Amino acid sequence: MPGAVGTRHAAEHAVASTGTAVPSDLVEVGFLRGAYGLQGWSHVQPHSGDADVLRGTRQWWLRRPRPAAGAPAAPDDTAALLEVTGLRAQGAGLVAKWRGCEDPEAAEALKGCAIAVSRASFPRLPQGQYYWVDLVGARVVNRSGVHLGSISGLRNNGAHDLLEVEPPPAEAGQDSAAAPGVAPGIMLIPMVPAYVDGVELAARRIRVDWEPDW
Repeated sequence: MPGAVGTRHAAEHAVASTGTAVPSDLVEVGFLRGAYGLQGWSHVQPHSGDADVLRGTRQWWLRRPRPAAGAPAAPDDTAALLEVTGLRAQGAGLVAKWRGCEDPEAAEALKGCAIAVSRASFPRLPQGQYYWVDLVGARVVNRSGVHLGSISGLRNNGAHDLLEVEPPPAEAGQDSAAAPGVAPGIMLIPMVPAYVDGVELAARRIRVDWEPDW
């Protein structure tokens, strides 16, 4: 991470938690891309579809970048609470200002850090819309009752969202002719009414009109 050691320490001190307990339901919704301007503002890059979450709350939590492969993961209680005092759109992302970060050096020292928000702070969505974090891990079952797998992630092809369905362990990897950029065995199902019959969040189940060999 750029910046002198002293600058890094100053930035850490500026965003130190004030004793507020770290929520157990933090969800990573974006990351910092570096300083913006001369007064301590930072570029914030939201993850796809998460800009409304960042706009809807001023309770953000800062996390250091994930460690390299093989290194121990940092516990959630290392997250620091940010007191966001300013937020606005800037290009394809956002720029934000929080208390204690007053110059570009301090903002740049936090480049690469993740921004997380408590799931309980997410704005309520209209009926029929869902947050991806609530769908990951849900079972996917077709009209014949066949368990196609579980949601491992979501993506967007520019027209609509796609459910990434990972087959049950015994079947994973059976199809080596996966689409470019898709892991072998992963099934992509458009998140549209023509293919998704219903989402049952309480049951952690998604019903679809889809066949295993499609």
